[in-house]
Amino acid sequence: MEERDSAPTNAVTGIAGHERVRAFDLAAGLAVFFMILVHVLWNWGTPATWTTPIGEAISYAAGPTATPVFMFLIGASLGAAARPSTGGLVARGLWLFALGYLLNLLRGVIPFTLGMATGVITAEQVAPYTAWWLGTTVDLHHVVGFSLIVIALLRTRVQPGWLWLGLAGVLVLVAPWLRTVSFGSPVLDAPLTPFLGSAPNVYYAVVPWLAYPLAGAVFGSIMARSADRAALFRRGAVVGAVLLAIGVALIAVQRPTFDVYTYWRQPPSFAVAIMGIILLWLALCDLATRRRWVDRWLGFFYGWSDRVIAIYFTHWIIVGWGVGLVGFRALGLGPVLLAMAAAVVATSYLSRFAVKLETSWWLRRGPTRGPSEVAVEVRTA
Repeated sequence: MEERDSAPTNAVTGIAGHERVRAFDLAAGLAVFFMILVHVLWNWGTPATWTTPIGEAISYAAGPTATPVFMFLIGASLGAAARPSTGGLVARGLWLFALGYLLNLLRGVIPFTLGMATGVITAEQVAPYTAWWLGTTVDLHHVVGFSLIVIALLRTRVQPGWLWLGLAGVLVLVAPWLRTVSFGSPVLDAPLTPFLGSAPNVYYAVVPWLAYPLAGAVFGSIMARSADRAALFRRGAVVGAVLLAIGVALIAVQRPTFDVYTYWRQPPSFAVAIMGIILLWLALCDLATRRRWVDRWLGFFYGWSDRVIAIYFTHWIIVGWGVGLVGFRALGLGPVLLAMAAAVVATSYLSRFAVKLETSWWLRRGPTRGPSEVAVEVRTA
């Protein structure tokens, strides 16, 4: 039950896969599912819905088991690949980075401008959001694109291993200081924003979020050589439990605030704890895929793993334009739960059309192009 017989190529990395790791497919599908729920909650639901038990559960599910897991799996795909094309990965990374700004335009700037012009929304209602804020937002597409570039270049020098883990650790440790670096000049600071930015509209910066794909690449490299992947997931769970315990201890000492801005900035205590949660979560996903009575109900999420970026792209457009229909943070708990279901169905359908945006014509020419998002190439030597 662990792997499918074959897999299409990976649309994030462009790497042709031979096998699909079913636990990774499940984890990727659940990651984007949680993202849809939380973004509908925060943009369509009233602030009172966020602090309900259901709202809190959705918010926490969309934390450690969403973007961090997705970033980790991207690294796993790269780490498991035998000989990824450096040029192809760099080109793909640049294209995904550009798509991030296209998404800013489609999900934010255009609906904001039209909403303000027609009186559907007011500046007071949506503050602090402005057209400039929404247009310059740094989000998942940006960090994924640059992560592909950095990892592709790094792998030309050294294969995934202890050095990669050390670099991930350094990023986590220096991030609180490094993200405060400013030269006081837009000419210098603007290009560094996706890497170091601490502006409130920089959600996922390369520092320290690159740590997750770096660690994932090491895990993928080990998996490519492993004869018993179930045992590997179990060993990973043990390591994860240790990291989670260390992270909890650090949280007790540092006492960071538990809010979304702290999550985006990733203090070391959060990063260590979340890395542990990732390994535990992947082990649970692997266990679930090995239970037939559970596995047969999970096809929906397996299918989503084939177009995670397209789903992410689509759901944000639905959320952004949906404000004009339901209002900004205007729905109570019952209506917002129904809205979540509607958004999931609409995203699942419409994302099939967004897949074409994942690669441009000049990226589709090679033999390693396709729709899959987190398929891991497993060397079969």
